[in-house]
Amino acid sequence: MTEPGIITAIDVGTTKVFAMVAAVDGARPRVLAHATVPCRGLMRGNVEDVAETTMAIRAALDFVEAGAGVEIESAYIGVTGAHVKCENRRDRLDGVGSIGVITPQELYADSSLPNGGGPDGSPNGGRQVIHAMPISYTLDGEAGIRNPIGMHSKSVEVDTHVITADRARLQLLTQAVRDAGIEVDALVMEPLASGLATLTRDEMDRGTLLIDIGGGTCDMVAFRGGKVSYTGVVPIGGYQFTNDICLTYNVDRDSAERAKIEHGHTEPAAVDPDGMVSMALADRPANILVPARELAQLLRERAMEMGQLIRIKLDDAKSGQVGSVKVVLTGGASELPGIADILQRYLGRRVRLGSPSRAYEGAEGLSDPMHATGLGILAWAAAQPVPARASRGSRANGRAARLSSDSGRLAEIGAGVSRQVRKLKLSPWMAAAMGNRQT
Repeated sequence: MTEPGIITAIDVGTTKVFAMVAAVDGARPRVLAHATVPCRGLMRGNVEDVAETTMAIRAALDFVEAGAGVEIESAYIGVTGAHVKCENRRDRLDGVGSIGVITPQELYADSSLPNGGGPDGSPNGGRQVIHAMPISYTLDGEAGIRNPIGMHSKSVEVDTHVITADRARLQLLTQAVRDAGIEVDALVMEPLASGLATLTRDEMDRGTLLIDIGGGTCDMVAFRGGKVSYTGVVPIGGYQFTNDICLTYNVDRDSAERAKIEHGHTEPAAVDPDGMVSMALADRPANILVPARELAQLLRERAMEMGQLIRIKLDDAKSGQVGSVKVVLTGGASELPGIADILQRYLGRRVRLGSPSRAYEGAEGLSDPMHATGLGILAWAAAQPVPARASRGSRANGRAARLSSDSGRLAEIGAGVSRQVRKLKLSPWMAAAMGNRQT
């Protein structure tokens, strides 16, 4: 059981910032307030304009603070971008089983995973560990053991899914959050969050690839046996569909976005052959009429390119990381009609559309796929040990703390990851996070 408290989840996306505040009593959050604010400070999931990103985060925080009646001091922040990498690695746990039986204390104390730097643990690798999640253990050469506690072995190895990100990119994101007046509790990989909010326990156990099509990226995460086996990012999303319309027809962005949402389709044959779409020109006060089928063909070509890039990304994955599993689509751009059929064709796997399935009090209006990441960040945060969610003190103290360097803050987050790794070896975070999963 966790102590009551307030937690905040923020999805900093390419086109929007989604913030949510919840009260946590036990393992079940109660949403107090949420807000979505447009954001133009990112490109393909990466912070390109710190000031613009800070303004969007601050605006979202103002809305949720007013709605929840609380003053926010820190938040859990989603991370994505093509700079995010993953690997499945095997490490020997020295000293585990030395007294004849594997104890929780030994697993808790031993952590051979890197707490920063590159995937090889080098301190100057320019990489930062975001998550390190145990998959299984190997005892005396016997692999596939989920929980070795109580077993006898002097040779223990752990297979771990390690997710790292470019340190400089994380510093820009951290800076934007801190400039908005709050601290970072932890960084959460966005497809992991979307999977928590969208997939059922059975889908995670049997094997499922979740593809979250956001504004600037396609985030992917594969689950097998209830554990994460693969994560990846393709730098293309809903923003590119809108941008194609802008460039092709020389129309303004708001008009192109509205046309995509109201009239967009990726199957021209499913569109009225006589239909016309009106859009405002970008360089003069006039409208242009575009055949609906022509617009659909443009969107179809971009969707086909997306399917090709996803397939190439998955083909590059190591054997066993993904496998022949079903696919679930989520994210705001997944609602474009016909896109699921195109991806099913390119990936050769059964595809379904997924929406957030967690039944949180106060989250009744958050059932759209675009809210999956935010709800998943909330679920991940609520499953963390209480010390990881402890208050950072008064806002005045928070401002003083922000005078320290970004690199120091990232080192603190890395140390937190290391502590989480030790706990995960005892009780995988997925089991805690999915404790109240509704299948």
